[in-house]
Amino acid sequence: MISHSFSKNNYKKVVSFMDELSSTDKNFRKEVLLAFERWFGFHQMNFWLCDENNDLYDPVTLNTDESITKDYLKNYLSMDQLTPHKLAHIVPRRRVISLLDIQTKKEYENSEYYNCFMKKYGFYNNTGVFLVRNSKITGLVDFVSEKEEKSITENEMMCLEILSRYLAPRVYDHTQPPYNKNRSSLPNSPLTAREEEVLLLVQRGYSNKYIAQTLFISVNTVKKHIQSLYIKFDVNNRTSLCFKVSSI
Repeated sequence: MISHSFSKNNYKKVVSFMDELSSTDKNFRKEVLLAFERWFGFHQMNFWLCDENNDLYDPVTLNTDESITKDYLKNYLSMDQLTPHKLAHIVPRRRVISLLDIQTKKEYENSEYYNCFMKKYGFYNNTGVFLVRNSKITGLVDFVSEKEEKSITENEMMCLEILSRYLAPRVYDHTQPPYNKNRSSLPNSPLTAREEEVLLLVQRGYSNKYIAQTLFISVNTVKKHIQSLYIKFDVNNRTSLCFKVSSI
């Protein structure tokens, strides 16, 4: 039976959202954002992955200029209160959180983050949907909107709590490299989530610079991950690494 506080219209949105994504294979995270736009009317969104250190990386965006994302990562990420490592004590008990849930309106409007970043781009409302797998945050979908736009309603919050639980295992399935199913066959230590991302791009032949830009990390960090992969696979170059992975 549907709760009185959870309308039939919202129930229909949730089911339609799930149905739409049930047959999606390619560009899964982009399709998730498009489904949110279609069924809930959210316009500007980001879909981040989260590594084992609760750091965000590899954003997929919708209706958000790339320059805004780069500015955020370079200058404002550390100020943002709606990030996994700052909310790990709340998540997974609660998986849908807005900036105004964790600070007062006065605190928010007086904050450097709001005045230097959000206000600069015309943003005010910001709500995050945290994806959790095995008690660990693995992803974040966040929605931003202008002050004049209505904030997310209580019913929509309920929908997002449900969809957070629906999306978490599916995002994991869609972000694992093909070799991951044979992980037990790997010769040495298991790979971290970030190493898996780097390895997948190495297999596709991308340069260190391209990998760094794609994952929003430095070239030096990419090199460190590749050196770690060499050690774990007992190889000393990219060609040997790719050959060994393909043979697993």
